[in-house]
Amino acid sequence: MLANDNIKHVAIYLRLSRDEENRGIEEMLASHRHTLTELCKQNGWSYEIFEEIASSRTIEKRDKMVELLERIQKNHFDAVVVMDIDRLSRNEFDSVEIKKILFMTGTSIVTPSKFYNLSKDEDNLLLGIQSLVAAQEYKQILKRMQRGKLYASKQGHWTNGIPPLGYDKNPKTKKLVPNEQAEHVKYIFNSLVNGKTISDVYHHLNKYGVTTRTGSNFHFNAILRIVNNETYKGTIVSNRVIGKHEAERPKSQWIIVENAHPAIIDEDTWERANKIVNTYSFSAPRSKNKIYPTTKLIYCGNCGKVQGAQYHPHINKLYLKMCKYCKNRTYLYEPILKIIKGEIATYRQKVLNSIEIIENNNDSGDTEYKIKQLESQIRRATQALDNIEILFEESEINLQQYRDRKAKRKQQLEQLNLELENLKTETPKDKVADLSEVLKQIDYLLGKWECLDGEGLTDEEVNRSLHYIIDRIEWKYGKNDEAPELKIKYYND
Repeated sequence: MLANDNIKHVAIYLRLSRDEENRGIEEMLASHRHTLTELCKQNGWSYEIFEEIASSRTIEKRDKMVELLERIQKNHFDAVVVMDIDRLSRNEFDSVEIKKILFMTGTSIVTPSKFYNLSKDEDNLLLGIQSLVAAQEYKQILKRMQRGKLYASKQGHWTNGIPPLGYDKNPKTKKLVPNEQAEHVKYIFNSLVNGKTISDVYHHLNKYGVTTRTGSNFHFNAILRIVNNETYKGTIVSNRVIGKHEAERPKSQWIIVENAHPAIIDEDTWERANKIVNTYSFSAPRSKNKIYPTTKLIYCGNCGKVQGAQYHPHINKLYLKMCKYCKNRTYLYEPILKIIKGEIATYRQKVLNSIEIIENNNDSGDTEYKIKQLESQIRRATQALDNIEILFEESEINLQQYRDRKAKRKQQLEQLNLELENLKTETPKDKVADLSEVLKQIDYLLGKWECLDGEGLTDEEVNRSLHYIIDRIEWKYGKNDEAPELKIKYYND
């Protein structure tokens, strides 16, 4: 018993960053939770639980710790109950900040073996020594883990996280092996070297329900990432970046292991595809069609067909083509480009705001809302699938209708479940990294794009950047419309 008359209500903080005892993280957390709740019950303390699976590297990445410290500063708790001092933090700088908050609020620390009253010099000194030892132990653990990862990389083992599309990790050999999705990767590379554009490729994949590794639709930069990935030619590149901001190391420090695993794409095809996408020469090599800034980006808002640009030599002006399917009207091209440029400048602030919200951990409500909506759609799709069975049993539909409807609903369910899984596993760091890349591309574009009257980016370079940022632009200008309507759909919206 650690009875203390001054303690009535406590916070239990549980944190694990990895399976330290090879028992499974969930089992370990359950064991720690049981130990600490029993400790509270024995002492007659009421408690609230703050539980997370997170590294102790920085406080900012630990949502529950941030929430706990905010509550402590509002004097909600008399003590914090943990399995050990290093569960609070192994980061020496964060430890000082946590200790300061606990001291200023008069909040004690309780472990199963020790009670720390920070107003006592001896407890304060002991806590400081233990925190310092924990920080040094953590540094040694990190060094051993990094050495182990470098050694494994040199052996051709996959240590770079989740395998890319088309590969699984063999749990015994720890090397990558191609899976059934490898055919999609082959299609991407072969299509590009045979003259298709990136837009052609991702629209085809989306049309037939093929999804990325995370279950999302393909888009321009998703294809670009795949083509630039050395993994597909059997090569592993590690030790490329350093630090949480992922600054790139000099190439001489990279660890490059060739023939580390079976290649999906041969060396020659990989090199050719990379040359094509990285020099923007993928406008169909045998085609004489000119690439304009909005090539394969503007679609008719009525019928969904692509609307390209065309040059009228007699009047020396560019126009958006009239839709030949529904007669969506033409318009001068340069004003359209200026509208698009202005919209992107506005969108830049939205991207900045999104990054700030994520970094301040204020986007959890939005994520929870999206999860609820997806779960609702999954329930409806599951019920619809059950109804199809009933209709078939009652002879309301024939066998072919049954098969068609069932296949369609099953595909929908698979897509929704993949989206849900992706939403639940995507980390704030992933979101910020993606948005930062978009921001970089926007700044590059806005800084050098002179539309049609300057010496900035070429039309091909503008088109490439726009494809990175924008999924599609819908254009409407009907016969009776007083003014045209332009809507931009961005990838990250």
